[in-house]
Amino acid sequence: LVTEERALPAETSDGHKLSFLANADSPEEVTKALENGAAGIGLFRTESVFLRRNRIPKEEEQFEEYKAVVEAASPLPVPIRTLDLGGDKVLGSDSREKEDNPFMGFRAIRFCLRNRDVFLTQLRAILRASAFGQLKIMFPMISGLGEMLSAREVVEEAKRQLAERGQEFDAETPI
Repeated sequence: LVTEERALPAETSDGHKLSFLANADSPEEVTKALENGAAGIGLFRTESVFLRRNRIPKEEEQFEEYKAVVEAASPLPVPIRTLDLGGDKVLGSDSREKEDNPFMGFRAIRFCLRNRDVFLTQLRAILRASAFGQLKIMFPMISGLGEMLSAREVVEEAKRQLAERGQEFDAETPI
């Protein structure tokens, strides 16, 4: 934004106040959004962490990025969306089949629940980052109660694993 426009209040001409939240793909985007007047972060898209590498990153790699995001947004909370791969966003897309309707098929939470080890690794990394600031966990493309309950069960498993390792995390991280 032009500097003069950035300094203007976020409100309509009749005085209705607005609050703009930014979606981000990296810690740098979080910082830039807040510097440019965003009231906070509306969503951190974790698939970018995977797509930039074109592979499934290790827990430590994910943790470092999520921690940097949370610290960049501090003291504001960051909703971190779990992996939304599938459909139009695939790793190593040359070897994957194209879906007829990629926006509704095997993606997001369905991909995560079918690839539980990938999901657990990501959830442990997200939960570990919760020890460094406020974050919330968001599951993408939930289509029913069963998916939500299954996803929450995996979160509880990730918490148990972290507790067994003696690693810090916020046990009350909102979902």
